[in-house]
Amino acid sequence: MPETRIRRTVAALLALPLVVGSLALGAQAASADDAGRASVADPVQYVALGDSYSAGFGLEPFSDEPAAGCYQAVANYPHLIADALGLALTDRTCSGAVTANIRDTPQTTITGAGVAPVQSDALSADTDVVTVTIGGNDLGFSTVATSCLAQSAQGPLFAVDLPNCRALYVQGSGEFEVDTLKAKLDGTVAPALAQTFALIAAKAPNARVVVVGYPSIAPDVSNVPGGGCFTPLITGSGTFPSNAFPFTDVDTGYLHETEARLDAAIRTAAEGAGASYVSTLAATESHSACSTSDPYINGVTLTTGVGSPSGVEGLSVKLGVLHPNAAGVGFLATEVGAAVAEAIAPTEPSPSPSPTPTPASPAPASPAAPSAPAPSGPEAGADAVHPALAATGNDPLPLALAALAVLAAGALAAAAATRRPHPARPRP
Repeated sequence: MPETRIRRTVAALLALPLVVGSLALGAQAASADDAGRASVADPVQYVALGDSYSAGFGLEPFSDEPAAGCYQAVANYPHLIADALGLALTDRTCSGAVTANIRDTPQTTITGAGVAPVQSDALSADTDVVTVTIGGNDLGFSTVATSCLAQSAQGPLFAVDLPNCRALYVQGSGEFEVDTLKAKLDGTVAPALAQTFALIAAKAPNARVVVVGYPSIAPDVSNVPGGGCFTPLITGSGTFPSNAFPFTDVDTGYLHETEARLDAAIRTAAEGAGASYVSTLAATESHSACSTSDPYINGVTLTTGVGSPSGVEGLSVKLGVLHPNAAGVGFLATEVGAAVAEAIAPTEPSPSPSPTPTPASPAPASPAAPSAPAPSGPEAGADAVHPALAATGNDPLPLALAALAVLAAGALAAAAATRRPHPARPRP
């Protein structure tokens, strides 16, 4: 990548607070006018791949890219990053995608309205940076979440007559206990992830690849409120609470445990393929769908209006359930944007150290002419103040500015989105 082009890109980070902050305040304001895009003659080529968590499912308005029914938001995090950094974006993200849709299989969209092309076909030797979030649909997390919907904090489930979905997916007991989701993750999903990330590296040999993990849907133990997380899908009066968390106490822990295993599997596959990994799980555990004050993830909301089929006539599930809301997308733009900025930041060639002078062999000693002592002081060529920086060859200033600008922007986006009051969720 030409160094002058990258330096202009890093300079464009100064626009990030305005772009990300305004889009987080109102995603609908995003448009194709590209006003916030830096004017760069030869922009960095950025390709975004992945499923609904990178497509921005539920964050309206949507475009029809890369195919009708992909539910790709015009203000998803790839667009926020590209607009802020002045990158030339090819966004192939599509809700419902699995690893095969990145590798070699066109995707019929979840509405059936279109067919998205193979995502990795957008990659080439000219690609400079890639972001990708994938793996959740390979594990079947949407099906898992649906099967875990419960009638109360102690169960039973709506779908089957079991107290919780851990009892559905974990068979046996004690030393003979088998978690079928863990077995699927280890036996099927992890190899598919490794194959996919290796293919991305092969198709974009000159690109820096940034793999992005999933945010926390269910909290860890330390972020479960005293009264638990459960809130009902339907109240006794027949109303539908907004952003309900209709999962049992047992399944709150089980879902988070499964998320943590998926996060670890994605990290292993990403790093094995030489990609950078951005885990968002730990940083969002206090902002999960259970949070009533500062959630980054939508809860579950039933509606009689437009949405996804619920299986019950006249009822739909509001778009974007258990996916990042505006504050969550702002957070992802911050975290991923910092990684992208670091990936495209210029590096200076390592300076050639000055050779250490070699003292000439002394003349034979004589009583009248003793040998002169060797000069003392630091070794020639060494950086006594910053030896580590001298060894890396990286220019620390652009990286520091990039990190500072992106972090500030994300904080602004998240704060602006969460200033809006969140309606209290009724407890059963």
